[in-house]
Amino acid sequence: MTAGTRRTRSAFADLDLRFGAENPDGAGLRSAATRLGDTGVLRLHYSGRTQLRTTPSGDVYISHLTAGEITLASGKDEYRAGAGEVLLVLPDDSQDVDWQVMGAFAVRLPRALLEEAAQARTGLDGGDLRFTGSRPLSPELGRHWTQTINYLGAGVLADPALAANPLIAGNAQHLLAATALAVFPTSLPGAPRSAGTATSQVVRRAMAYIDDNADRAVTITEMAAAAGVQPRALQLAFRRHRDTTPTRYARTVRLERAHRDLRAADPTTGITIATIATRWGFTHLGRFSTDYRAAYGVSPSHTLRT
Repeated sequence: MTAGTRRTRSAFADLDLRFGAENPDGAGLRSAATRLGDTGVLRLHYSGRTQLRTTPSGDVYISHLTAGEITLASGKDEYRAGAGEVLLVLPDDSQDVDWQVMGAFAVRLPRALLEEAAQARTGLDGGDLRFTGSRPLSPELGRHWTQTINYLGAGVLADPALAANPLIAGNAQHLLAATALAVFPTSLPGAPRSAGTATSQVVRRAMAYIDDNADRAVTITEMAAAAGVQPRALQLAFRRHRDTTPTRYARTVRLERAHRDLRAADPTTGITIATIATRWGFTHLGRFSTDYRAAYGVSPSHTLRT
């Protein structure tokens, strides 16, 4: 491979690549991609001295390095990360990136998803969101990102059927977005604006929306919009009038739908508890069974048999 500049487009970015001298063993790329809705997850290992300049796109790229070393530079600010560390490519600024050999678990989070998570977290307009640094706020938070990726990697990302389930994929996407906002520095202020009025009518409107959309991953932002208030007001209203949270109520509704399907199912057709639980977004069968028994006094298998 000769030195020079090459334009390339991938599932992750549109980048100007400048390849340096070839490694003794040659340059190569091994990758495996998974999609969670419009979120991209990529396991890759790249050998060969490579430099690139990122193009601002609004989307966020976060990588947990498993091998090698990578340097991000923006003006006078430079961040060098090695194996085991986490970095974020700034979505609104150009950065120079340099690596020799790199193994990584990379995630692309779309701007719209992050804005939605930011609004749910603060009650403010998510359009004001801006990431202000490539380093995690602390080493502990960097490890929290890695633990989140490992958790998803052992579950949703390891099973194509789970990754293709809209409810499960949606929950995984929002977990990644919320974790990114907690781990990296942003422009989000600490004090949210007034969220609205916590009335019983607000709760009823949100409950109706949740009931009608129980078959998909409904976010707190969607629930609040349907109820006509900000997310913080909706949470306060549920606490005041139902002694629960919107997300717990949504989980209760999905549990009831699973209960209904178990009662209606014919076990002689081969239908399983796992199939029904997964249909309604429950991927941990042990936790599903515990919650089910607490709600209905019997195990899911008892309901399916009888």
